[in-house]
Amino acid sequence: MRSIESITQGLRAIFENKLRSSLTLLGIMIGVAAVLAMVSISDGARAIIVEDIERFGGSAQFMMFRTGMIQKNGRWVRNNSPEYFVYDDVLAIERECPSVELVIPRIPQWWGTRITTGEGANARETRAGYQGVTPAMMEGMEWYPEVGRFVEESDEVDWNRAAILGQTVVIELFGSEDPIGAEIRVNDERFDVVGTMEHRGKSIQYGWDLDNTVIMPMWTAQQRFNGSDEIRMLAVQANSTDQLLGAMGEVESLMDRRHNGDKFYRTWSPGTSNLEFVEKLRLTLTWVLGIIAGFSLFIGGVGIMNIMLVSVTERTREIGLRKALGGRRADILIQFLIEAASLCVVGGVFGLVLGIGFGWSVAKVISTPQVGGFIGPLMGLRGDWVAWPFSVSAPWVVASMLVSVAIGVFFGLYPAWKAARLTPVDALRHQ
Repeated sequence: MRSIESITQGLRAIFENKLRSSLTLLGIMIGVAAVLAMVSISDGARAIIVEDIERFGGSAQFMMFRTGMIQKNGRWVRNNSPEYFVYDDVLAIERECPSVELVIPRIPQWWGTRITTGEGANARETRAGYQGVTPAMMEGMEWYPEVGRFVEESDEVDWNRAAILGQTVVIELFGSEDPIGAEIRVNDERFDVVGTMEHRGKSIQYGWDLDNTVIMPMWTAQQRFNGSDEIRMLAVQANSTDQLLGAMGEVESLMDRRHNGDKFYRTWSPGTSNLEFVEKLRLTLTWVLGIIAGFSLFIGGVGIMNIMLVSVTERTREIGLRKALGGRRADILIQFLIEAASLCVVGGVFGLVLGIGFGWSVAKVISTPQVGGFIGPLMGLRGDWVAWPFSVSAPWVVASMLVSVAIGVFFGLYPAWKAARLTPVDALRHQ
């Protein structure tokens, strides 16, 4: 008996009993749709977090910074250590840690600094952050000047008061005017604008607007704002994401040796911690929607078994006639298994369309500022809301269809076995 004939008979049975078939396939449809919707939504969340991580240099970077509170013996205590990072630490890390590609020393002030320009009636003011950095920042963050230049090595030698402005600061202070060559004041310290940075955007996780910042040479920031050679923060970039943990171990071991084992700093990996958040979100969605999908697929499988048992009963005389004309048990068994699988494939296809449509709709709804502005804080996201990416995972689409076929075969096995065991005489006598 040809497989194409069995498939055709299965599809004919579906369309001849539309209402019964629709109710039977509902469980399969919901199960497949739940799985695909879960994958689409969680993949969108992961894409947003990964994009945000890239704003800060990518998943291969980790931060080391001095903090007011440190953890000792399992509890948080005030950090009274006299130790702090210096530029010699940067050179030592680059020299002695093979898993490290580069180090970006920073003196950051993330917000609230008074930035002014102009005099008298032409004076303009804004509030922003500033960062004292080295030329390594441009390479490590892949963040480049739109106009003018970045911090250069010569700025260290000459103690230049060079300032590179983020796009938000440019708009607030200069509007459509060209800021290059203008003078600004950062907390009353005078700087000359030598460049403006490309648009970078606002972190949706931390609320920091990277465009609302003034970048200056680290050595100038130390002299004008620190009054010492202290470096408050190190951004360390490993050779690759796979070498991140190894790089962290190498750097921490080196710092322990250089600072007499004093843990005056904390180490934080934005990529690791944020992706852990996404994986927890994905796991939660997987459990919730997985349970729904499991129940739906089980109910759908029971429905398949039920409709196939009814089909065997309704077609008993047909089965007897096929056997009387030479049909074998294997032919009857394969016929009903293919019919059951065909039913599930149809349910899987409808579930596929439903799941993709639901995932697309959720992405569109969350992408609206009104809805995103409400959902974002619930997810711990604090920056300007962005479009929620919509994606369809090809492996999950294939897996969903294979599961649909497997359910059809599994739950159709008993009805097919029952049909195959009928004898021609008993089947032809059936009324």
